[in-house]
Amino acid sequence: MKRLLAALFVLAAVLAGAVWALAAFWPDTKAGGYAVLVRDVAVESYGVTKDYWVEQWHKMRPPKEEPPAAAPVKEEKEIEPPKEPEPPKDPRPAADPSKPWKGLVGANWYCGKKLTEKALDGKIVMVYAFSEADEDSVALLPRIENVWSAYRTKPFIVLGSHRGGRSAKAEAAIRKAKVTFPVYEDAGRTKEPGSGGRYPLIYVVDDTGRMIYRGRSDLDATEAVVTAIPEVGKKRKR
Repeated sequence: MKRLLAALFVLAAVLAGAVWALAAFWPDTKAGGYAVLVRDVAVESYGVTKDYWVEQWHKMRPPKEEPPAAAPVKEEKEIEPPKEPEPPKDPRPAADPSKPWKGLVGANWYCGKKLTEKALDGKIVMVYAFSEADEDSVALLPRIENVWSAYRTKPFIVLGSHRGGRSAKAEAAIRKAKVTFPVYEDAGRTKEPGSGGRYPLIYVVDDTGRMIYRGRSDLDATEAVVTAIPEVGKKRKR
């Protein structure tokens, strides 16, 4: 139906255009005279002009489809790379590299004679590192006490070093073992062998400061002590 109406409209427009063309360009001809008459009658009766036909044509044309508005582009924020976690800070003060021993301060002391670095000069030192969380290392305390009792009159000393922080359990374990040798919290050599988180750790330092044993056997450590005692004070290659 729409196509038929459009066709009729186009036909009427063509005829009207032909009439207007004849009236405008060939008014002196016979056809032009009729065209002028028809034009004048149409204008007078219906107010039909060129503008009217143009207006009708625009009404018949299908509306233009405007393209859909583009969606607003979202600004992508730059993704910052994850920050690497900072390593935990060691609450303990940094060791003084000019001093071979660490931890010999009153706040770290548990029992026995209080020591200084000077008191260890010229002596064989057996460091026994243990932890109250490790039952085997606590159970060995009485045997270390026996080594201390046997050689305490010699230029020899046992230095107990508890690891894991001061606690009531650590103090109770030391008292239960009836320890008399000096025990400190986290004492020992500034540079010492690592324990790998396992205890006990035992190492022996001779009177020249040389480490002559490191391991976990109290028997091997005692043998190293017995072998080194007669050499104390002698000149020898380090």
